[in-house]
Amino acid sequence: MKTEVFHRYTDGRMIFALILMAQFQLWDGVITQFFVGSGLASESNILMASMIYSGTFIIVKLLGLMLLIPAIWIIYKKFPQLALVATSSVTFFYCAVITWNFLTLFRVAL
Repeated sequence: MKTEVFHRYTDGRMIFALILMAQFQLWDGVITQFFVGSGLASESNILMASMIYSGTFIIVKLLGLMLLIPAIWIIYKKFPQLALVATSSVTFFYCAVITWNFLTLFRVAL
């Protein structure tokens, strides 16, 4: 009984981490699409820059998430701590990217 409760708690924590990771990745996509598309910023990644101007950037981001989330969940079922650390790391990375984007924009605007 105790292990069942632990797994439910851990599953809930992992689901929360995956949702948070997906939100940060999507916000990064929306912010990047808006800033670069409106000419307020430029994209350093050449592959991504071409996708922004062709209109496929957000679609590629969504497709990536649709592949990444089930893959992490499969890893989570065998190695829960590894999956949780990986998901948290990706979330922190995208949080830093979003922060960098806004700091760069505000520095340019001033």
